Amino acid sequence: MDNETIKRRIREFCQSPQPERKAEFFQNMKDQGLLNKHPRSLGHGEFLAGQIAYIEKRTWLLSAFLLLFIAWICRQNSGNYPFALTPFLASGILAQTRRSFRWKMAEMEYAARFSLRSVMLARMFLVGAADTAGLMIVILLVRTCFSYSLIRVFLYMMVPYLSASWLGSVYERKQRTDHGWGSVLICILSSAAFTAAPVFFERLYDERLTVIWAAVFILMAWNLMKSIREWIYGMEEPVWN
Repeated sequence: MDNETIKRRIREFCQSPQPERKAEFFQNMKDQGLLNKHPRSLGHGEFLAGQIAYIEKRTWLLSAFLLLFIAWICRQNSGNYPFALTPFLASGILAQTRRSFRWKMAEMEYAARFSLRSVMLARMFLVGAADTAGLMIVILLVRTCFSYSLIRVFLYMMVPYLSASWLGSVYERKQRTDHGWGSVLICILSSAAFTAAPVFFERLYDERLTVIWAAVFILMAWNLMKSIREWIYGMEEPVWN
């Protein structure tokens, strides 16, 4: 059976209902001046601001709780273990890539005025920028709790955070069949890895290794940007079709 036969059979068994009051509908649109009216264009700032309301409140609450908890742990003079908590911040960012697929809305959002890739990129940027800014504030506040320089505290906080974000972004880009538990597991494993690392390598936080930490920071940041770029280009163009 060829495609034309299949289409004809579908039209025979699945006849669409006849439109009712179609002329009245278009007349009302014309009377209200909406028939030839085009959607108002939005600037980048206005578009980003509009997406804040669509980010789940629990995402912001989770980020605020983790940042406060990291700051509190640092104040308790608990050694280098607070550095291993930053991967959990990545879970809030990665959750933004999951909602459309979790609720089976991705196909519809592909054809919306603002495509799925534009919306997801905006939400990831907002949550990531907020988490990064919050982490910068925490670093400045807890700097005196460590004997390290400010740049070293920055690297020790950011490298685990970027590592979890990169690994999670790779996973989210390739696996869209679960409900996001895979990326959460990645954050947990990343935290566990950085917690256990000093046990096997006691000189991990030596000043002599600062250059290596800086190189890993640059590598993780580059890999994360590359992964997000590949994820974005795997979606539709950001235009209304």
